Amino acid sequence: MRIVTVYTTENCQQCRSTKRVLDKAGVEYETIQADAADKVQLADAIRERAAELGVSATMPYVTVYDIHNTLIADWFGFQPGMITDHALVRDEQDAA
Repeated sequence: MRIVTVYTTENCQQCRSTKRVLDKAGVEYETIQADAADKVQLADAIRERAAELGVSATMPYVTVYDIHNTLIADWFGFQPGMITDHALVRDEQDAA
């Protein structure tokens, strides 16, 4: 089983689209409001990750971990292909 987290901001259309695809597929995920007043350090860390990846910090920021807490994939923005390839995998054997 994979652990999916969707970091969102208020009024983010790409965030809503990402969650809609996950909901339609029945994927369980956690949503974290990254622009909340008490999440300044989180927002900074997300921007730093975007810089590491060399991409724009377009929300949502999505992380996918395996059951061993190993990062499998992370991306920014609404990316249906990444959702299909990483978040919709139900069984690690299917990921091979």
